[in-house]
Amino acid sequence: MENFKNKILESNIVKHFILASCCLIVLFFVWLKGLDFYTLHNNHIVVPNFYGVNIKDVDSITDANNLRYVVIDSIFDQHRPRGMVIRQSPDSFTYVKKNRRIYLTINSLNLKKIIFPDIYDLSLRQAISKLENLGIEVGDLEYRVDIATNKVLDFSVNGLAIEKGQELYVGTVVDLVVGKGLSNEMVIIPNLIGLNRNEANNILKNSSLNIGVEIYGTSVYDSSTAIIYKQYPISDQENKLNLGSSVDLYFH
Repeated sequence: MENFKNKILESNIVKHFILASCCLIVLFFVWLKGLDFYTLHNNHIVVPNFYGVNIKDVDSITDANNLRYVVIDSIFDQHRPRGMVIRQSPDSFTYVKKNRRIYLTINSLNLKKIIFPDIYDLSLRQAISKLENLGIEVGDLEYRVDIATNKVLDFSVNGLAIEKGQELYVGTVVDLVVGKGLSNEMVIIPNLIGLNRNEANNILKNSSLNIGVEIYGTSVYDSSTAIIYKQYPISDQENKLNLGSSVDLYFH
């Protein structure tokens, strides 16, 4: 009887051992499959970051990573180098199969020309809107004594007078001469903290002010995406400037 009990006990131990071994083997294979899925078992690769890369250098990157690319669009941004990659799809650091096409948007390689419009005698706000819609950047505002306030009296590029109907490249900076009226009108300094340069420039121009000194931190890689963390003079209801004055900006 005792031997029979021992045999049953030994049989149960063997069964449990076999069952535990089978479970371990199954778990091991599940772990391997999970690891295989997680690492994609060399069947997939990580998409490189193409942002900021010149289109001339994209070939070498895609070749090294067994990828292909297609330029699907281009934009014009005078604050970024021509041919620079602006956007990509799929995003960087995602997994794709080998030979996958990466779709890129770049900053235009070719400069587009436009016809300079007639902005004489328009209000400053109207002139800014008209020029920006054509891709022309408004530069410095010079205020001149005139019976009209904030009316455009003259315009130039790098100190050279231009005329309506003249061809200009998109992105050209045009300086405006604007009437200041017959009074010493002053404007409140807007708050520019947290804005990028384009946003600040638009607000300053609509406030009849200019961008002064621009100071960029050492960590700034792309000036078009840098953010203003300080300005001088500061924005305050008590602080006012004459029309055409400048505000210094600090970026990081």
